Amino acid sequence: MRYLFEAFIVLSVFTLLADYLTVRTLSSVYSDKIRSHFSFPLGSFWHYFCSVFFVTTFFIAWFLVKDANSPVNYLIFMWLLFAYLIVYIPKLFYLLFYWMGYLIQLLMGKMFKKKRVSKVNDGRYPRISRKKFLSQLGIVIASAPFVSLMFGAFKGRFAFEVKKTRIPFRNLPKAFNGLKIVQISDLHLGSLNSNHDQIERVVEMINEEKPDMICFTGDLVNNFHEETIGWDSVINRLKAPMGKFSILGNHDYGDYSKWSSKEEKIANFEGILDAHDRFGFKLLNNESVVLSKNGEKIAIAGVENWGHPPFPQYGDLDKAGKGLEDIPFRILLSHDPDHWDAEVRHKKMYSLTLSGHTHGMQLGLRYKNYQWSPAKYKFRRWAGLYHEGKQYLYVNRGLGYLGMPVRVGMPPEITVLELFSV
Repeated sequence: MRYLFEAFIVLSVFTLLADYLTVRTLSSVYSDKIRSHFSFPLGSFWHYFCSVFFVTTFFIAWFLVKDANSPVNYLIFMWLLFAYLIVYIPKLFYLLFYWMGYLIQLLMGKMFKKKRVSKVNDGRYPRISRKKFLSQLGIVIASAPFVSLMFGAFKGRFAFEVKKTRIPFRNLPKAFNGLKIVQISDLHLGSLNSNHDQIERVVEMINEEKPDMICFTGDLVNNFHEETIGWDSVINRLKAPMGKFSILGNHDYGDYSKWSSKEEKIANFEGILDAHDRFGFKLLNNESVVLSKNGEKIAIAGVENWGHPPFPQYGDLDKAGKGLEDIPFRILLSHDPDHWDAEVRHKKMYSLTLSGHTHGMQLGLRYKNYQWSPAKYKFRRWAGLYHEGKQYLYVNRGLGYLGMPVRVGMPPEITVLELFSV
């Protein structure tokens, strides 16, 4: 919890500093007009209201997160963070643009001597100072993150995208040529709250693809089994003749809360396990299933979450693959894509691995074949298809969201993988 407290201190300092610098900057540009708005007592109240409100609420949230015992706490924190971001990210953009422009102007003025130039303004247009021009242009630029975040919250988080990929394999049995797999990941049902209509739309989009099998690669919930209540009639409508398979993600163990007893945590975990069964999924906890067609076989294996310390590594690759040595083609479900480089790729047992976890950080840029996200600085493999030798990894961006109810440039993904023999 030390890191949470340090984050709270940094956030508080940034918040107070951002408000102070914004008012000082606007005052220097617009002088008396702005000063009159921030005169004591009413102006001072509004000047400090945002800072005091957010610092106070984040302080309260810090205590709630330490002992989070309800799905509601996550929802409150997400929307609080969203409110904070739409206020302070634009302020940050404005301050950075204005002061960088102002410093460049000063440096250019010192490097080159000013020359008298003829006045081209004959009075038809209002005169504007360089400071005011930079400030007004900064306000325009600051509106970009504000609009992006608003779009991401009210449109982007439900802008579901079907992404289709065909992958060739030399060792895929002919009987399974054209195998269609739909992969979904990171539902985070607690964040979705009661948006059943959105997931009903997802179910319809998946069923329209007529997949042979559906694979869910972890993080069904944020932390609590109560989040799964009421979703049975929606998720059960997913159809796949060869089966629906799932694994656990890092959020499915209840490790993000302090529990009053060990028994309470176990009961929560068992409720989450039961939800997979209620939803019609075969949960693969370090185990595998062999599928047969026309006398030929492939295998689907799944490991429990394999994550980075300090979180426990529950995944057992050897246990999951036991008895599969004679199966020519094997697929692995593993929540964290870092597992592929750490263990999976070196053992060369699995031709295809399906992962999730990263969400693409729910923020990024995509243009044709180019994509960028802050996720690339944390994960080596963070979205899409990766290929090393004869092995493939696909990282799904997830259907849900966590941390903030926003997706900008990283829409929720339904992956359709078609495997074919070569």
